[in-house]
Amino acid sequence: TMTCFITVGSTRFDALTNEILSEATLSALKRLGVTNVVAQVGAGEFESKRFEEVFGSSCDRDSGSTTFAGLKIEFYRYKPSIAEDMSKAKFVIGHAGAGTVLECLRLRKTLVVVVNELLMDNHQVELAAKLADLDHVLYCVPSDLAQTMVNPGLFTLQPYTPPDMAKVARHIDGLMGVRA
Repeated sequence: TMTCFITVGSTRFDALTNEILSEATLSALKRLGVTNVVAQVGAGEFESKRFEEVFGSSCDRDSGSTTFAGLKIEFYRYKPSIAEDMSKAKFVIGHAGAGTVLECLRLRKTLVVVVNELLMDNHQVELAAKLADLDHVLYCVPSDLAQTMVNPGLFTLQPYTPPDMAKVARHIDGLMGVRA
């Protein structure tokens, strides 16, 4: 089995929430060999018609699971920690918040970062673009998710190596006049 974990964060990101259930995204996930999709949807709302096609009309809007189009799909709004879901996944599709992005990189997970076009002060795009330039992530807007996932470079991204913090500390000490 191959699991894809999707996280939209703690706020509303309906463009990504709804892209999760789109035919194009589900088809791309299947082409990649994904069998299980686990989605953390935060405060987001699914479009009613598509939600009912996938989960049925009796499904709770706060959490649920189903098998649809050959994929086991489950969703929830929040958990105290998503670290376990991230760890179990072969790859992650996530919002562009720095905490989520850096945690995925720390866990050495293949990551597709989805940036929210509606945010005015979009430092998230800068972070995603820089990490993509360094070949650590792929990034896109929600409407390009399916196309981005089938990029042949998805599973050949370069692992992120965090900086040596001891060197950083020594440099700061030197700037402050502290002798080792």
